[in-house]
Amino acid sequence: MTFLSVFLVLVLVQWWGSGAPLQKDGWFDRYLHWLEQRPSRAWPKLQLLLAVVVPALVLWLLTWAVAEGLSQGWLIFIAVPVLLYSLGRGDFSAEVQAYVEASEREDSVSAARHLAALQGNAVEDADPEDWASMHRQALKTIAYRGCERMFAVLFWFLVLGPAGALMYRLSVLYRERSESAQVHRWLWLMEWPVVRVMGFTWAMAGNFDSCFFRCQRDLGDTRQGTSVLLYDQMLGALGRTEPEPADSAVDLDMIRASQPLYSRSLLLWVCVLALITLLA
Repeated sequence: MTFLSVFLVLVLVQWWGSGAPLQKDGWFDRYLHWLEQRPSRAWPKLQLLLAVVVPALVLWLLTWAVAEGLSQGWLIFIAVPVLLYSLGRGDFSAEVQAYVEASEREDSVSAARHLAALQGNAVEDADPEDWASMHRQALKTIAYRGCERMFAVLFWFLVLGPAGALMYRLSVLYRERSESAQVHRWLWLMEWPVVRVMGFTWAMAGNFDSCFFRCQRDLGDTRQGTSVLLYDQMLGALGRTEPEPADSAVDLDMIRASQPLYSRSLLLWVCVLALITLLA
């Protein structure tokens, strides 16, 4: 059921360009508004629990009831819609391509606008006169958003099933709608194992030596943010050998190469999942 669900979702994403037809967040906004009227808003940790864990728990109970009352095969009718809903919003590849095309035209204003669209609600001010800075911000955004949109969702789907995928997406949505420090810490914890798996995946799909060195170095890191580590590891996967990325130049070729890197990484995950399914 797991492999078939992932396969069907990837086919539908290729067809639609994203999971947009099922990504309606109005219910979650109404739910958060309702929570804001409750006494729990005085306790941010409780509010976070109610916002992201309770819906996931309800979904887990539903999947358990279906599996027990009907059969495991029926779970695909829950898993596929939930997984599609849990993927990132928008057409990520199209957004990256739009930034690349604006950069090729040397249209800095348009490139800065597309970079802001890529960054979503986590916008960093981009100087349209500073191509080096924009390219660094673009690659850092691509490293995080590509992982957050697809791979983190698949990771938690494989670990906890549809409830895990939903809990991760609701955590991201809650962060976009809340100033609570607790949700940032919570999301960092959820992304901590994903970053390690993603880094080793990039090492296999890209430049092994430079990326694997960074993965080993960052394995036990508990201080750096998710986006910083993913950016560092993507630089390694793209062949950058310098140990520190802060002042490293990022060119347009590296941004172009990031998309095939993600495609190879996804193919690697699918192949591993298929192999596990066959051997199970």
